[in-house]
Amino acid sequence: MKKVILTLVCLFAVSQLANANNIVVTGKLLDNINLEGRINKMIFTDTKTEIKLVNEYVESESCEKGEFKVEKVARGLFELKGVISCEQWVDETAEVQGCPENFLPVCGEVVEAECEGGLCGKSLPEIRTFSNTCELYRAKAVFLKNGSCQ
Repeated sequence: MKKVILTLVCLFAVSQLANANNIVVTGKLLDNINLEGRINKMIFTDTKTEIKLVNEYVESESCEKGEFKVEKVARGLFELKGVISCEQWVDETAEVQGCPENFLPVCGEVVEAECEGGLCGKSLPEIRTFSNTCELYRAKAVFLKNGSCQ
């Protein structure tokens, strides 16, 4: 009987530790654009705190005001586990009017949606070199590596 109770207490303690890393925050879910490397998501909370996420920008649309479930994966770094609610979705890539003309090539994978007769599907991925991360972002491509694809 003591072993069963001890086992239950241990399981409860482990489940509480696992849940301690899961938190719910409110604010804006945005793309964290930088000049080279991956473009990840970030949350700018209602209390003006910036939460850096490991998720790439293509994993979720941006949200102007919402509630998000995140899990701590390392010191100062979180993973978006889900969008609980969102009042206004936005496509930040559509807001980019132009990119700087600096040449810092990056390799990315483009997968475009193709629609015909009301049915939409995805085309085969295209691996392509972009002149910089901004151009990759505008094409809604997934970052693969710094430098040329070849």
